[in-house]
Amino acid sequence: MAQPRISACPPPDTDPTKAALAFGRRALPKLNEELQSPQLLTQQRALMALCDLVHDPEKVYQAIALGFLDSLKNLLEHQDQIVRQKATEVLSIMTSHAIG
Repeated sequence: MAQPRISACPPPDTDPTKAALAFGRRALPKLNEELQSPQLLTQQRALMALCDLVHDPEKVYQAIALGFLDSLKNLLEHQDQIVRQKATEVLSIMTSHAIG
């Protein structure tokens, strides 16, 4: 009889820096929650996804309305270098838009 085996290794085509993203109106509030998470990997994934989303001026407007600036400001003082770098990148992209 066959027994199932669960591998500890992820599939080779899975990128650990990409987060599963909610759709529609729930995407940005979910990312804001993940930015405030105590887990480092969750924060890094949320910042990577946010870097992709804030190229759209409409998403920048929604992010500002949801209070992302306070979350990103707090992440600028984070102990992890990647978090600080990505938070700076998100802020830079947001300020390049007229709404930012």
